[in-house]
Amino acid sequence: MKYIQIIMIATLGAAICSCNRDELFEREQYKNVFALLSEGSFNIFAEEHDLGNEETEGYVSAVCGGSLPTHTEINIAMVEDEDILLRYNRSNFDVDEDRYAQLLPRDRYDIEDLNITVPAGERKGLMKIRIHPDGLSPDSAYFIPLRADRFSAYELNPDKSYLLYRVLIKNFYAAQKTVTQYQLRGKRDGVSLMQTKDVYPVGGNKIRISAGDLTCDATKYEEINRTAIVVEVNEEDGHVTITPWKDIVVTQVHGDPDYPNIFKIENDGYKSYKTFLLCYDYEYEGITVSMQEELRLEYNEKKEQN
Repeated sequence: MKYIQIIMIATLGAAICSCNRDELFEREQYKNVFALLSEGSFNIFAEEHDLGNEETEGYVSAVCGGSLPTHTEINIAMVEDEDILLRYNRSNFDVDEDRYAQLLPRDRYDIEDLNITVPAGERKGLMKIRIHPDGLSPDSAYFIPLRADRFSAYELNPDKSYLLYRVLIKNFYAAQKTVTQYQLRGKRDGVSLMQTKDVYPVGGNKIRISAGDLTCDATKYEEINRTAIVVEVNEEDGHVTITPWKDIVVTQVHGDPDYPNIFKIENDGYKSYKTFLLCYDYEYEGITVSMQEELRLEYNEKKEQN
């Protein structure tokens, strides 16, 4: 009899433990936990901003998880926190300060309301950021470091309580997020040339390229300054103006009917292409080089609009 009582007590205890585990599982499954939307171990959220616009808009998002809808509005007070960027730079570049990412200059953005609201019954809330991208460089990484300082309800995921909002730049001709590569076909001092060429946005209607077939380390500013030129497009008629980026000597050459220094959208019957036809001379290490250059990039208008 005593033996049976022991078995019954043990069975009852196991059942109680099982119920407790089930309740704990259900609480974990159904509870509402919110986080700031970002990617990667450094919590980066990146958006592209068009250099052709004086002002563009971006957003920081808070997203609430859990199996059940929220019944209470969540108000999240955000703060800018430079220590987040400092930790990012030290983790990635240690003492190599020349490679550090930068705070987005204060005159390049506005945040009217440093708060995010997730309405009751909804999953997502937004905070608007207005960006003034003109003058930003494709050679720099710009961030706005943000952190959730206080919140009114539910639970905040501590691993997603902060983020680095990265401002990437683009224009109609090129983008920073993934380096834009055009196909180069042309002649260098009369000798045929074919390769790819990196193209960077540097203004609403300007791109930067390396002169001719010169190459450089994109992380070394002095190399960029010695090899890069700027192509500015007149958006009314497509004619371009070629000038130095910094130190190189470049002279635009006019009168070549095959390379008339223009930009155009052309179609070969199957696909459309963004096309530059350029003619110029440049000096590098005491040698003058003549370039006739076609740059082509496949263009899908519907895809770009999306």
